[in-house]
Amino acid sequence: MRIIFFDSHCPMCHAWVKRILRNDPRGIFRFSPLESRKAEELLSPVLPGYLEEDTLVLYDDGKAYMRSEAAIKIFDRLGWPYSFFRLGYLVPRSIRDAIYRWVAARRYRFGDRYDACPLPPEKWKSRFL
Repeated sequence: MRIIFFDSHCPMCHAWVKRILRNDPRGIFRFSPLESRKAEELLSPVLPGYLEEDTLVLYDDGKAYMRSEAAIKIFDRLGWPYSFFRLGYLVPRSIRDAIYRWVAARRYRFGDRYDACPLPPEKWKSRFL
């Protein structure tokens, strides 16, 4: 199972979750907030202190990927045109992650922080854990 764990308070994260949902007609991804019990259950053994990272996490068959690695793997699985971002592997991870952290540090400039995770539209509720 592929689960995308995201910051439930982040407006930019919610925008990307919606974009992924719209572009994942096969339904290969499930979603859960980083603060959820599911995240604690699955991520604690493989990423101790994952909440301190405050980042996007892709959990894929027992492996966890964070930051730019997670984003590239997600884009790749969505197919064209998103798979174009696979070229990101040509950039060293330290540089990719520095860019990711720079954007993440400014994510609340793109919208107000959510006090609680908004409910997904009815047609996508089954994709959230």
